[in-house]
Amino acid sequence: MEHLHLNPHLLNVPLYVAGKPIEEVQEEYGLTEVIKLASNENPLGMSALARAAFERALNEAHRYPAVGDRNLRRKLAGLYNTRHNATFTQDNFLTGNGIGDVLRMITESFIFDGGETVICSATFPLYRILTTQFGGKLVAVPHKNYYHDLPAMLDAITSDTRLVILCNPNNPTGTLISRDHVNEFMARVPPHVVVVFDESYYEIVEDPNYSNAIEFIHQGRDQVILLRGFSKVHGLASLRIGYALGTHAMIEYLHHAQLTFNTGDPVFYAAMAALDDQAHIDAVRQLIATEKHYLYEGLSELDLSFIPTAANFLLLVDLPRATKYIYEELLKRGVIVRVATGFGLPDAIRVSIGTHRENEKFLHALKDTLRSANGK
Repeated sequence: MEHLHLNPHLLNVPLYVAGKPIEEVQEEYGLTEVIKLASNENPLGMSALARAAFERALNEAHRYPAVGDRNLRRKLAGLYNTRHNATFTQDNFLTGNGIGDVLRMITESFIFDGGETVICSATFPLYRILTTQFGGKLVAVPHKNYYHDLPAMLDAITSDTRLVILCNPNNPTGTLISRDHVNEFMARVPPHVVVVFDESYYEIVEDPNYSNAIEFIHQGRDQVILLRGFSKVHGLASLRIGYALGTHAMIEYLHHAQLTFNTGDPVFYAAMAALDDQAHIDAVRQLIATEKHYLYEGLSELDLSFIPTAANFLLLVDLPRATKYIYEELLKRGVIVRVATGFGLPDAIRVSIGTHRENEKFLHALKDTLRSANGK
């Protein structure tokens, strides 16, 4: 490599560290049963309707993608118009190979010549990675008790700021930015700044005061982009499908950064079927709502601190032992969680909400870990 001309921006990109795979833990520790509560995956899996649609579309998998993308965007426009009394068309939507791919398009489109991205210090690491990849400057504003500090983020905006990314609910804290706070923020944000609302977990939110970025887009504000996907409540994490909603002008511009055939038709048809399976969506939402409070009670009995969540995961904070120790001891007991170092919180652990049986196993393993640490 010493004679090659390398991209200096890529050399500075921090690598994304995903949750440890089940198979790797089984092999490493000689375990038969391992549960993964590290990646905020859907505990009930994929919708049966989505699976059937995916399998049907495989009959044409030897052909390049055709109208799946268009059909999904048309379906999304119809759903949003019904739910929000809007007038969106397929041209308001842009699909990608997961929300990460859409974030890549946005960052590539706006971060150049030293442009800045403003984020919360404790949030999804891909924002930092992509900004660095495209030669931008990352401005991380310290969180305020695990919430976005919106006034401080406004103060951090300069003439070089291109993007402000708001993860809502925030990953890994699970905290919510309310509608009123978003309205106050948008009233003050300068017109040269694009505000990206990453709402990957929006289907799980129960709070009626949850913000609605759709209103700004429907008002014609080009500077607002909304991101949503199918990895969480719909259970299509491995199929990789996400989308952006924006004004016609914004989406047309972002299309210039879209890779040809970035997603296959079987995925598009699985996504469309997932949108139709309301029974599955309701079951997932109910499970998360119920099991969230079960974990609240279990963690409180262990005298552990956590951040109440609006998403499908919990952040454990102020832990009595080092996060590395707890993480490794849980692995030995067949439970995979996530130390939040890559999210800007090295002293916290994020745990996904699983099935009741998985959550029972997690609490038992955690209790055993803490008891062993105390020599009891």
